[in-house]
Amino acid sequence: MPLIDGHPVVVLAGMAGYGKSTLLAEAARRQQEHGVAIWLTLDDSDRVPVRLVSDLITAAGMSNLEATGADLAPLRESTLRAEPLTLVDSFLEVLYDAAVPSTLVLDDLQHLTVSPASAGLVDHLLRWAPANMRIAIAARVVPPLRLQRLRLDDRLAYLTHEDLAFTSDETAEAVRAAGLDLDAATVGSIHDTTGGWPAGVRMAVLAARQYGIRQQVPPELRRDQALAEYLATEVLASLSDDVREFVLDSTLDEQVCPSLVDSVRGTHNAEVLLEQCVADGLFLSRRSNGSEPWYSWHPLFAAHTHRRLVADHPERATAQHAAAAAWWSSVDAPTAIRHAAMAGDGGLTSGIFTKHWLELFLEGREDAVLDALDQLPEQSSYSGDAHLARALILVQQGKMDEAGFEIDAARGAGGGLPAAEKARFEDRMAVVELFRTGYGLGLSAAFEPGAALLERFDQSQRPTEPAILASVQMFVGMGEARLQGQGGLVLEMLRSSAATAHDTGLLALELTALAESCIPAVAEGRLSETRDLAVNLLTRAEERGWVGLSTLAPAVAFLGWLDYWRGNLHESRAQLERSLSMMLPFDWELRGLTLNFLTKTCLSLGDVTGARRAADQIEGLIESGRSAPMWPSMYAALEGLLLMAEGRTGEAVALARGPVTEPEYPLSRAHRATVLVRAGLPTDALAELDHVPADRFVHVECASRCVEAEARAALDRPDAHTSLELALAAAEPDELYGPFLASGEQLRGLLRSHLRHGTAHATAVTQVLARISSGQRQDVTGWSEQLTQREHEILHYLATNLTAAEIAEAEYISLHTAKTHIAHIYQKLGVSSRRAAIRRAAELELY
Repeated sequence: MPLIDGHPVVVLAGMAGYGKSTLLAEAARRQQEHGVAIWLTLDDSDRVPVRLVSDLITAAGMSNLEATGADLAPLRESTLRAEPLTLVDSFLEVLYDAAVPSTLVLDDLQHLTVSPASAGLVDHLLRWAPANMRIAIAARVVPPLRLQRLRLDDRLAYLTHEDLAFTSDETAEAVRAAGLDLDAATVGSIHDTTGGWPAGVRMAVLAARQYGIRQQVPPELRRDQALAEYLATEVLASLSDDVREFVLDSTLDEQVCPSLVDSVRGTHNAEVLLEQCVADGLFLSRRSNGSEPWYSWHPLFAAHTHRRLVADHPERATAQHAAAAAWWSSVDAPTAIRHAAMAGDGGLTSGIFTKHWLELFLEGREDAVLDALDQLPEQSSYSGDAHLARALILVQQGKMDEAGFEIDAARGAGGGLPAAEKARFEDRMAVVELFRTGYGLGLSAAFEPGAALLERFDQSQRPTEPAILASVQMFVGMGEARLQGQGGLVLEMLRSSAATAHDTGLLALELTALAESCIPAVAEGRLSETRDLAVNLLTRAEERGWVGLSTLAPAVAFLGWLDYWRGNLHESRAQLERSLSMMLPFDWELRGLTLNFLTKTCLSLGDVTGARRAADQIEGLIESGRSAPMWPSMYAALEGLLLMAEGRTGEAVALARGPVTEPEYPLSRAHRATVLVRAGLPTDALAELDHVPADRFVHVECASRCVEAEARAALDRPDAHTSLELALAAAEPDELYGPFLASGEQLRGLLRSHLRHGTAHATAVTQVLARISSGQRQDVTGWSEQLTQREHEILHYLATNLTAAEIAEAEYISLHTAKTHIAHIYQKLGVSSRRAAIRRAAELELY
């Protein structure tokens, strides 16, 4: 109401049932308390200008306008002989003379869309209305009026059906006002089903009141007879025959595009008619404008319209479902299966399922596989592929024994297949068994059978299905990564899997393979590049609603690992804990590595209790036999750091001087040296560092050189500057400043004198010293430049609920430019998500 009351001209444009007339009636009622309200509901006869003016004067006479001293008699006498525009001017003069506040309501103005002459009279009213007069218009489709000047002068409130739709809170209020006590989940489902359409909400309330319905309200609405009759009388009956038939044919799906509708109808004009439906406010909205536009029908309107088609023309509906199944089969298999089932074509349903079920699973769409299984005809529900699909779902659920029974049943059902089909079926069965091995025994156990499968595929004379090849490559890469084998071979396998998945359109599998590549990519040393990869793939997953997809946990763990090395400890802890919550329960190897860095992050934050809790979990995995070979060495190094933090220096030193467990964890020597140097034994620390391999990872080099510099400084050796320079050289490219920030006072003093001593990494030294002197372990990536003016503006938008596209529109820049600015903001703040950027900006007082 405030928006309506705040402007001289109000236009409410939207589909039937959005409360346009109700809102204007309330506004008119309030106007009558201190002025005059003139209400005119138009119909087709008002397309004639003379009739429109006559009806307007009649409505004014019924409004009690004459009680204010206005003289309408001369206007009534001349309505049939005077020129319409002259009559409108005379009517406006009467309003000027009356000098009382007035509101003119023009309801159902859509009747003038095909009458430029009558629409011109309304334009004249809008232009010359007295200052104390408000004009309110309601229309399903607004005629081409001249509204731009009103917009520019901020004299116009223009509300569409999207503005008039109930919010979730308003839907809940409508339910409460009806005296219904429905739980929040049911009210939410009503809102989602109706899309906030007021008439739909009202029908849901009536249905719930009449039948005592609770959770069943949304499906009942799709069958509600009262709602069907409302749509038939208020919407379908008002359409021309051609448009009505088009609407009946094009509501098979809620989401449609021109080529789909043309395929169903056997025509070539769908886009024109879809645009006409949008323009006419016919429960249709355009959702995208890519290579082919997509449109969205209101779900309740589509459901009831299609039910009418099935009832009135059942054979036509069956044929259209078959045509839709053929079209959707190359676009979205679950939708194609649904249409094939509705067409009653069991063979087509089974064929689409057999071809696509594995791809659906690898896309992360387990629910779609289950829905497809439910729609299979009875004879196909016992096919080999149906058994395999059920087995894979059971594996995902951790029900290994039940999965084994389904695999055995699949083996029996597939025995009689023709040779070519049998070979492909056996490939799928091998993949399912590979999943069962990896999920049941750990990913490292899947390496050897996966490698054997790849060798078999390589020797085969027939091409392997891309989905199968990509999934096996991924399993081999994951298994090799868990075994911590040769990094180059692991990355090659995972990147091949990602490429195959990308070419096949298997986005979930592609993202999984890329996420897996993040951890072994550490061996390449391109840490910032890998961080960008991780952020990008997680952003792509978020766009698809896959925020918690378990197979993306390695990418999140990598970000936490890198934040630890960069000294962004709070961010590191959040990322590491998030990755642990996402992780597959049987992925013990990745869990142990992540717990390792969570232990060290907690120690750096001073949370010894949290560190001990994480380390105890590693110990439990080792004792259960679920550990990689180098974990005992890793755990022993962590234990030394923990003992020092707990004040048990003697025990820590004894552990650091003890024998090193083989195979050796790459950072074990650096951790043992840290214990020794902090215990006042710098010579022993340097002796320990002599055993660090020369071909070490960049983070190992950085940590080792930091401890070496600290030990040499404690011994007052001049070559401490040499060690520090080597540490800075390793740290600066990827801003690995964590070891410097966590170092002791000896190294901090050495850093302060290092600028005078001479260094090729002055920027790195100043950044480390600035962070040390501030007393904060900031989550900033180390970029010293501040945000640009444009980035500051974009940063403020991040705290709103605007999408990237809406931010781009508000700033008059392209979507790509907006995303680039956002990416730069994330980099400069050292974060990987919008929420983290908002939190970090608040901490830095950038808002």
